[in-house]
Amino acid sequence: MYMKPDCLACLYNQTLRVVKAINCEEDCAVKVLKESAKLISKLKIEQTPPEAASLLYPKISEIVGKIDLYEEKKIESTDKALKLLELVLKKMNNSEDIVDTALRAAVAGNVIDFATEVTFDIKKEIETIFEAEFAVDHKELFKKRLKEAKSLMVIGDNVGEHLFDKVMIETFLDFNPKLDIYYVVRGRPIINDVTVSDAKAIDMDKIATIVDSGVDTPGFILDRANEETKELFKKAELILAKGMGNFECMEEMKDERLFFLFKVKCSVVADKIGKNVGDLICMSAG
Repeated sequence: MYMKPDCLACLYNQTLRVVKAINCEEDCAVKVLKESAKLISKLKIEQTPPEAASLLYPKISEIVGKIDLYEEKKIESTDKALKLLELVLKKMNNSEDIVDTALRAAVAGNVIDFATEVTFDIKKEIETIFEAEFAVDHKELFKKRLKEAKSLMVIGDNVGEHLFDKVMIETFLDFNPKLDIYYVVRGRPIINDVTVSDAKAIDMDKIATIVDSGVDTPGFILDRANEETKELFKKAELILAKGMGNFECMEEMKDERLFFLFKVKCSVVADKIGKNVGDLICMSAG
């Protein structure tokens, strides 16, 4: 999905959020904003928003001298998720359809994100997600494929929601104990996306094989993945891509194995799929 003019403004707003998040001194903040503006003005519109972000964030890192810009924010996100986990587990324990509820739990985690243009009351949002209709609802098809599959690749998104991903994966294993599950993460710190160290910190490796994709964009681009990940992607019987960034990078794939799971957080994606900001999506790419 190529960028729209709105995406350029969003990238600049993200830059402003970064300098606030890392408590930049005024001189540093001004330099980051000016240099980011220069870079954004030269970006090609014929690329996905995550590809553009992969050019912007290293530049910010270079200026401030910090590789993992959202290191502290990721800790904050995880702490928030831990506090909300009891609420989510209670919802799941009272459910008659564990797969549906597990998918909802994973979407609930998707609202914990410092990099989007919309902010949410997280607790209220989670309550709503467990009752809301999905604007695109292919959950039953996913459930059918999940029961039949022997391998599942889950492509992660943000830190914080990765705790909810873990709950979802545990539920999938209860539903289909034959599953081999691979949890795919970014190849280096980029925005607040989950990396190997983030996944290991919550013991994801005890229930799934953590895969360092080598991808350096805040969205999974298969051509930028390492050979191991490309081979796993080719062989996986079922693939679940979490979050808008992964959708933006993969939406043109017409692959029946691939499903997208996310909450619409920006007008560009809303327009692309003909839905509204705030809508819940569980969509088959096929």
